[in-house]
Amino acid sequence: MFRSALTIFRKDLLIEFRNRYALGGIVLYVLSSVLVIYFSLNYNDSIRDMSPVIWSIFFWLIILFSSINAIANGFFREPPGRSYYYYYIASPQAVIASKLIYNFVFTVFLILLAFIVFAVVVGDPVQNLPLFLTTALLGGTGYSFLFTLMGAIASRAGNNATLIAVLGFPIIIPILIFVTRLSASCMAATGADPDMMKNLLLLAAFNVMELLLAYILFPYIWRE
Repeated sequence: MFRSALTIFRKDLLIEFRNRYALGGIVLYVLSSVLVIYFSLNYNDSIRDMSPVIWSIFFWLIILFSSINAIANGFFREPPGRSYYYYYIASPQAVIASKLIYNFVFTVFLILLAFIVFAVVVGDPVQNLPLFLTTALLGGTGYSFLFTLMGAIASRAGNNATLIAVLGFPIIIPILIFVTRLSASCMAATGADPDMMKNLLLLAAFNVMELLLAYILFPYIWRE
């Protein structure tokens, strides 16, 4: 199963590098969003007084909307014939594992890109970089796992993209709460306190829950 998942992952990565339309669109979205935030805050010098909480909210909102557009459409752009082909050569666990790995890598790249652009254009208030990178890794994992599963469900319901927002909205709220709190704490403190560790563990537990749901539910979706 692992070998099949890596083969499908390499195929998706090769197609992405050949087309580059999704990657280029995401890069343009991140750059334009950061520039809009910068010019809006710089209009009356509000950027100097921007709190770490506002910084983290802007950062994770950009990651949220860009990841929805990039990750959820992964199943939509697969032609029906390719889905039948996967059905005969790979198990459903291998297919969903390949999508989870690919979307995780894509989301991590997106987070690093947004952080670099934010640090250069808006500023870098992060004081505890290791904890922030851990938060970004766990938050990106939660985003990628959630929207991969929602995209799989929506693709089997007539490629209805509205289902992604409807089904993912109740789950994305606690993830947003955890990542914004942790990001703000990373910018306001230099050490880890019990609340930080508790939020990190809760965020990791959400990721494990999403992984188990994807592994258990996708075979039933795949048979349809």
